[in-house]
Amino acid sequence: MKKLNFFDKLLFFINSLVAVLLLFTYALPFIDPEKHPTIAILSLAYPAIVITNCIFLVFWILKLKVQFLLSTIVLLIGLSTFNAFFSFDDKEVIKDNDIKLLSFNVRRFNVYNWIKSPTVKQDISDFINKQNPDIVCFQEYTNEKNVHIKITNSYVYKTSASGIAIYTKYKILDKGAINFKNTANNIIYADLKINKETIRVYNVHLQSFRLDTQKKHYGDKDNEALIKRFKSVFSEQSHQIKVLKKHIQDCPYKTIVAGDFNNTAFSWNYHEIMEGRKDAFVEAGINFGKSYHYFFPFRIDFILPDNSMEVGKFTTYDVNLSDHYPVMARINLNN
Repeated sequence: MKKLNFFDKLLFFINSLVAVLLLFTYALPFIDPEKHPTIAILSLAYPAIVITNCIFLVFWILKLKVQFLLSTIVLLIGLSTFNAFFSFDDKEVIKDNDIKLLSFNVRRFNVYNWIKSPTVKQDISDFINKQNPDIVCFQEYTNEKNVHIKITNSYVYKTSASGIAIYTKYKILDKGAINFKNTANNIIYADLKINKETIRVYNVHLQSFRLDTQKKHYGDKDNEALIKRFKSVFSEQSHQIKVLKKHIQDCPYKTIVAGDFNNTAFSWNYHEIMEGRKDAFVEAGINFGKSYHYFFPFRIDFILPDNSMEVGKFTTYDVNLSDHYPVMARINLNN
């Protein structure tokens, strides 16, 4: 430190704080937000914290300073979690009996004209039909008149404010909803007959933050109110994940979980639901897998098949049709 000037010492102090924050994020998957909701906020900050540490690492290397070791060591400690943030491999293994599952939060088909285009609903229909998926999981599915999806079978579940739907080319043997009190967010499932096997698909829309990214404090009156909202949402999400996990444990079939988790792969929610399953992005994705329209690379939409299944391809589509980007995976059931 003696060889650092005052400005460099200040930067290293900030670097140290950011490094400590990154260490905290590594512990988040083991801390239940229902008990400790405040610290769970760091799960959303993970992309910024990792990128900041990478910037400091490069900065100190360019200055030929040994201080680069701090961020290097902290990043290496969490190297096993990095593939959930960024993928270098673009896997593509196509098999004839793969199923194509697409998940998309359509933001009510732009009913309030967030995107300045009168054709968003038709554009979404055209996009889905062009990709020709076997299964589609829609979140915030409402105002569905004149939505022309060329898939025969569907299960649409409506709430007072929004809806959620599963469209499929396969026969629906059974279906149902996991309802949560005092919220428009919920989970539905459908048991599908696929290649002589029954597979249950869960379409998940966990508790939303309902942030207005264009306003100060994201629509709250101050930061204190914003943090209070975050804590409440994290607590609700934790409860919803516990209910979902119990429901999956009671299911007699193999399952695929997909949808909008409103949280990242560095959260307790993700860690809990990942037991016995794969993350399609980790298996076959590329780059950040960003699924939410924001300047940070948030990946909050997931496709999570059973461990026994193989993921041959994963795609995030960069289309401006919602505040989310659609994601699709090719999955081989190995049956």
